[in-house]
Amino acid sequence: MKIYSPWAEIDNSGAIALNPRLDTLEGKTIGLYAHFKGHSPIMLQVIADLLLERFPTAKFKSIQLKVDTAEAVNIPEFDAELKEWLKDVDGVITAYGDMGSCCMFHAYNTAYVERLGKPTVMLCHEDLISVGKKGASVRQCPNLRFVTTTLPDMSWFPAIDDGVINGMMRPAFAAVLDQIIEGLTKPLTEEEKTPVIRSNSEAMPFEVESLDGISDLFYKRGWTTGWPIIAPTEEAVENMLRGTDLPRDYVVGMIPPMNGKATVEKIAINAVMAGCLPTYLPVLIAAVKATLDPCIHLEGWTCSKASWFPLITVSGKVAKQIGVSSSLSGYTKASSTIARAYSYMIMNISGVRPGIEDLCEPGHESRQGVCIAENSDLSPWQPLHVRWGISEDDSAVTMFWPEERAEGHGGNPKECFDTMFRVAYSGYDKGCCYVVTPGFAQTLAKEGFTTQQEVFDYIKEYCRQPAGEVAYRWLIGSNHLPKGVRLPYDRQNGSVRKFWSTDHMLMIVAGSIPGGTCITLAGGGEHGGPACTRIDLPAKWDALVEEYADIKPTYYDY
Repeated sequence: MKIYSPWAEIDNSGAIALNPRLDTLEGKTIGLYAHFKGHSPIMLQVIADLLLERFPTAKFKSIQLKVDTAEAVNIPEFDAELKEWLKDVDGVITAYGDMGSCCMFHAYNTAYVERLGKPTVMLCHEDLISVGKKGASVRQCPNLRFVTTTLPDMSWFPAIDDGVINGMMRPAFAAVLDQIIEGLTKPLTEEEKTPVIRSNSEAMPFEVESLDGISDLFYKRGWTTGWPIIAPTEEAVENMLRGTDLPRDYVVGMIPPMNGKATVEKIAINAVMAGCLPTYLPVLIAAVKATLDPCIHLEGWTCSKASWFPLITVSGKVAKQIGVSSSLSGYTKASSTIARAYSYMIMNISGVRPGIEDLCEPGHESRQGVCIAENSDLSPWQPLHVRWGISEDDSAVTMFWPEERAEGHGGNPKECFDTMFRVAYSGYDKGCCYVVTPGFAQTLAKEGFTTQQEVFDYIKEYCRQPAGEVAYRWLIGSNHLPKGVRLPYDRQNGSVRKFWSTDHMLMIVAGSIPGGTCITLAGGGEHGGPACTRIDLPAKWDALVEEYADIKPTYYDY
């Protein structure tokens, strides 16, 4: 019996060999490439000082990419500066991969330097070597050289003083100095000269004699989270593909970090496994498109040591037609299986697996996704998707990645805002999703907040905290000072916004009970989002909806 694999194909045609190494560092100019955190240039200077003791005639040039979760190649001004800087450089040392997504993006940029023709070595924490190697591999530099240490992320240190520099950095780098030198001078191996082309065999269909044990088989291959699955047979996949008019080999996009090809077929396969109906496929395709919106830096969520979860919101008539629950509890087939299918796509197309690319330290109870519908019938405001310029008559998917959860209530405007102000401050433009009941929304609307944007503007202005609680050193050292926002000089008596802007805020009116409850899902922010994409429906949509209209629960009385 033919079974389709949910694992995505990758473009493996452009893998590069490493550049020839230097014969010595004596008399050479070594580039020091730092990422956005303030301790990174200091680390590199410590390494330069150590190298000068061995190679007195060596010279050094420094550069820093001061943007979080960013690639040099996508920032034209910095890219030009980098290429000019490299002209006088013989080899490059980059530092420092000290958090999950930081290490991933730093590996992207280090691989880019190698691609630009310079022998390069990257430093990272020993616990992050797997994510660093994955970052280099997906940027077609599978044999990039790494040196690891046990130095932690120093962003939150009170200061990078002589004690930190001489007591931590210098001994740590002295211990691996020979490895750093070898990274730039040790002759290439045959594998480094001729990188092995990665196989796409895991993405190919395969045969099984029976469907018995198929769930365990997929779990053992690392394709599921352990839930029982529906086998993606030819018949099941063909049936799922009725949910779109797009060709099955159409590539919706390449989902990082693996850059797996999200073909319509692969989306359908993962949907089948999760138990989706064909009517859910257009939602999943739109969710992929929203995930790939340039405003979202997906690796910042999926490969971080912090804990985020995907929130999939369906707005418009499609939500009601297919039965997406207007509740975070998700007591419907649509909400449950759409969320699960999305989590499978993150595993099998994005290539994020626990403990390998997904490094979140405590984890998150909603890591496998939440799918909710906006209750536009009881909302006093325009549908969610209208904010992004999508017609009110259309339906859409909005993607956001929060982490915190807080619950509160509001019977009057003051109580409503007191509830929405319960957000922990993180030192960056974090953003927030407010899931509010119709009664909560109506309380604000009756007070004159005629649009959600007016609510957001009020929160931005008046959701504040004492300036003394702000981690100024972290903001400055990590290049996270807010754009267009002045921080007070008086840190004892001044106050500071918790939100720099309204760019990363959204509100979902959900539930049918007109009580006054608000669930605050804080997070998102500078890693991107929210992102909203229209749902495109097949020509025979109405007939397809009618075909599955009777698949809904009937609860028996007792």
